[in-house]
Amino acid sequence: MKIKINELRELITKALDTKFDEEHSRIIAEVILFGEISGKKSHGINRIFEGKYAIVGRDCPKAPEIIKKTNVSIQIKGNNNPGMLVASIAMKKAIELAKENGIGIVGANESFQTSGALIYYLKQIAEQDLIGIMMARAPPDIAPYGGYEALFGTNPMSFAIPANPEPLFLDMGMSTLTFGDLLNAKTSNKKIPEKMALDSKGNPTTDPSEAMKGSILSFDRSYKGTGLAMMVEILSGAWTGADFCQLDESKGWGNLFIVMSPELLSNLDEFKQNVHDLIERVRNSKTKENSKIRIPGEKTLNTYNKSLKQGWLEIDDQLIKRLEEIK
Repeated sequence: MKIKINELRELITKALDTKFDEEHSRIIAEVILFGEISGKKSHGINRIFEGKYAIVGRDCPKAPEIIKKTNVSIQIKGNNNPGMLVASIAMKKAIELAKENGIGIVGANESFQTSGALIYYLKQIAEQDLIGIMMARAPPDIAPYGGYEALFGTNPMSFAIPANPEPLFLDMGMSTLTFGDLLNAKTSNKKIPEKMALDSKGNPTTDPSEAMKGSILSFDRSYKGTGLAMMVEILSGAWTGADFCQLDESKGWGNLFIVMSPELLSNLDEFKQNVHDLIERVRNSKTKENSKIRIPGEKTLNTYNKSLKQGWLEIDDQLIKRLEEIK
């Protein structure tokens, strides 16, 4: 069904109000809504009530808190709040540190559930004329190359680069599929593509339920992809004080933000123009079909801007019904 974006925001916030205070509900709702508006539905409404880590599936009596601080860094204890809330707080603190000191490093632990579509955070960082690197450690889904035991999370790594006239973004997970993709496939009673996942015995599977019990392959199906997943596991898990390789689940999911001012090494305006020139050089580089090269992040932003302009979204009737039923 078609629903106005503002009406959907109210429905999402109302559902979240059953578990969170008004401010935290609003923060989480914006991340969820961004997922829907930008076409990242695997990080949208279904995260509220689907799966083991459903956002409304547990109580969160204590707010996230800062447990360590230096001039350029902060460590946040999430106190088992949703990743979308913890990451939003961490992003804001990283931006503040970078504006004050040229660089801000914020690590967060003890969150549950996904942080959402990472471009949500990247966009806000770049709009402050700052460079951003974000990593997010999640429960194990990816098996190391040559094995079939899930050890690493889907572990996205992302970048925000200010540029003229629009920022440049790269947001890439280390897996062939996200856990949200498996949720969507299971909910829709659909198969997943071949050569994406393994069942619990290490056999290839197209059944999303079996993949959830087994493991997902790395995006390149090689040691390079699982090597990158391992690095994200270390930096956003072991370094931030979060769980890693499921050795201590009580420490939860982890996030890492590294935010920097371009002025550390360059003039801001010159840097933004340089990035623009680089993007256009790549976009217009030679192709056999004389087509334009796709630039990372542009499709997501174009979808987001188009949806905002039209003012409404097409949302599955069942999702709306389940939102309305949350008490």
